[in-house]
Amino acid sequence: MAFLDAELKQQVADALAPLEHEVELVVYRGTSLVVPGRDQPGEERAMLELAREVAETSDKVTVVEKVLAGDEQAAAAGIALTPTTVFRRKGDESLNVRFAGLMSGYEFSTMLETILMVGGARELDGLEEVAGIEAPLRLRTFVTPTCPYCPRAVLTAFRFALANPRITAEGVEANEFPTLSSRYRISGVPDTVVEGAGGSGGVRATRVLGAQPEPVFVGALKQAVEETLPAAD
Repeated sequence: MAFLDAELKQQVADALAPLEHEVELVVYRGTSLVVPGRDQPGEERAMLELAREVAETSDKVTVVEKVLAGDEQAAAAGIALTPTTVFRRKGDESLNVRFAGLMSGYEFSTMLETILMVGGARELDGLEEVAGIEAPLRLRTFVTPTCPYCPRAVLTAFRFALANPRITAEGVEANEFPTLSSRYRISGVPDTVVEGAGGSGGVRATRVLGAQPEPVFVGALKQAVEETLPAAD
């Protein structure tokens, strides 16, 4: 099924016109194998179709489909949910700006704004403190497509990841992945969990509830890396 009619396609084309760099959307899909204790694949086909329709509106946007199983690079980056869409400049190999689930509803605006950020059409200023963080961190922002405040939280996390490659920002559609949402005890959205990435020690998990101003998110990152965990005996 088509997501974008002719009028909406033109609106998207106009929105993406300021792109300065080519942007690649890497969409990871899964297999039919069900792993006990993990969420089943989400709206893979729908996310691929949506990404392709958006790419049709701009010659600076391309879509790459990949299978998650057996992808060592994705496994090392901690990608475990499908569909997961990675946003990066064409020719880059980074996997630290990504969204798990279908980017529908209010999250469609997140998709377009992320493309604009990655493609150089949005300034990434005022992030000196974030760029100076040396500990590997992951920000998981849980959202739903009907939440009008969620895009602000996700885009803040994405800005941080674009400013600092040691930070991974992952938006997660909470309803699409209920097992993961339950593990993090998500009761409302947006809810951003800040934790160590890649098994890094010395990081105490913190979280930001709601679409808070950017300085609140910066404070959560600083708290996570400054409040080190006690050493094991």
